[in-house]
Amino acid sequence: MLLAWLNYLDRDFLLPMALAACGAHELGHLAAIRLFGGTVRRMRFTAVGAELELDRALGYWQEGASALAGPGVNLLLAAACCGSERWVAFTGLNLALALFNLLPVGRLDGGRALSCTLALLAGQDWSDRLCIWLDRGCTAAILGLGLFTAGLGGNITLLAVAFWLLAGEKNISGPKYK
Repeated sequence: MLLAWLNYLDRDFLLPMALAACGAHELGHLAAIRLFGGTVRRMRFTAVGAELELDRALGYWQEGASALAGPGVNLLLAAACCGSERWVAFTGLNLALALFNLLPVGRLDGGRALSCTLALLAGQDWSDRLCIWLDRGCTAAILGLGLFTAGLGGNITLLAVAFWLLAGEKNISGPKYK
């Protein structure tokens, strides 16, 4: 229902382009997971993207690479389309999606990749402790920027994202596998 309403309001064809960028992002994750021998048991769509549940855990480096595959696809699409004026919106959507997902926040791809890297280098406990503080700091910064923007009468998207990140904070922890 929400997609139908947004599509009705979309005069610039942005919704189909955003859905294509999001689909490519998720296909990047799926391809990497498959490459590393993983199998997706369930895909759950949320208001801000998809969450993948695997049949079995991947190793740290495979999980980190799989997390980076989604933003990587978006960066490749942005680079491939950046020379054309016809594709400027699609380029921008892919670039924004990639950069947002690379933030070092636990629920995002950048946070997952960082957690895996730190777990490989320093161990799971140290990784969990550092990532929780990074997550809280980034979420606080997004909340502050969202409040500032909303206070000026601007867009409330950052504020909504901050609340989504805050709602999921209790689920923050790195991967629990080797």
